Amino acid sequence: MKVTTIVLIILIILIGIAVYSFLDRFLTKEFPGSLKLPGENQKTQTENPLVSKGTASVYKPTSPVQTNENTEKENTEKENSEVQIISPYFGKVKISGIRNKSSYSPSLVTLSYSLSQGDKINITNWRIKGRPREVIIPKAIKKYQSYIEPDNIIIENYGTIYLIGASNPLGMNKNFQLNKCLGYLTNYYSFYPSFYTYCPKPKLEEISHLNPECQEFILRISSCEIPNYSGNFKIAPDSECVSYLNNNFNYAGCFRKYNQDKDFLQNIWYLYIKSDIANPLHDTIYLFDQNGLLVDKYIY
Repeated sequence: MKVTTIVLIILIILIGIAVYSFLDRFLTKEFPGSLKLPGENQKTQTENPLVSKGTASVYKPTSPVQTNENTEKENTEKENSEVQIISPYFGKVKISGIRNKSSYSPSLVTLSYSLSQGDKINITNWRIKGRPREVIIPKAIKKYQSYIEPDNIIIENYGTIYLIGASNPLGMNKNFQLNKCLGYLTNYYSFYPSFYTYCPKPKLEEISHLNPECQEFILRISSCEIPNYSGNFKIAPDSECVSYLNNNFNYAGCFRKYNQDKDFLQNIWYLYIKSDIANPLHDTIYLFDQNGLLVDKYIY
C-alpha cells in the first residue's frame, strides 16, 4: 500500500510536468511574449547622440567638405590673381646685380634688359623698392648736352641701366645715356662705375691740310685726351693747328661731329638716385612698372 502511494505521487508529478511543458509551448506559439516576466522585454537602450527622438539627424562638420570642383575653382582664382600682379614686361627687364655702398664707392643697382626687335619700353616712373626705401626711375638725357632737358627713358634692343646711390657729377637732372664722346668728360669728372673710353679720332686724310708737325702731334694724342700744347713751341704758335685742336678734341667738338653716327649711343644708362635702396646685409629688391605690376625681384 505504501509503495503504491509513492508510485502514484511520482506519476502525478510526471503528468504535471508534461502538462506544463505542453501548455508553455502552446501559449508561447499562440501568444508570444505573454509568459515573459515583467521588465524582461524592456531592456534599456543607449541613446545615439546623432539620432533625435523619431527623427534621424545627420552630423554636419564645422567646415564644409571641399569638393574637387571647389578646389579647382580656388586654384583658378589664385592663378588669375597672380597673373594680374605680373607685369607684361616680366622677363624683359631684370635686376641683374646689387652692390652695397663701401668706403670707396656708392651703392649700385644694375638692371639689364633684352627686348625683341622693334620693341620699346618707357621705364620712367617705374619703381624699385628695398627695405630701406623705394625710388622712382627718373628721366634722362639721351644725347647728353648740358643745356638739354631730360626726357622719358625709352629702352630698346638690349642694354644696362645703372641706378647709382650718389649725386650726379654733372649736376641735378643730368642723368644720361652713354655715348662715344663722353670719355672727354672723364678729364673733369669721376664716374662710377667707370666706363671704357674710346673717343673717335680724325683720319689722316682729314688732317692732311695741316702742317706735318701738327699732323704728327694729333696722331700721338691718346683716345679722349684733351691735348695740352702750351709747352710745345712748334704747335702753340701755329694758329691753324691750335684752332683744329680746340674745335675737335673735346666733348663739344666730338658731339658736333659724330652725334648722328649710328653707333654714337651705347645701350648703357647712368641714373643717379642719391640714396641707398638695398639693405647692406640681406634684402629682396622689387621692380614695378608704371602700373605697379611686378617686373622682377632680386633676393640676396
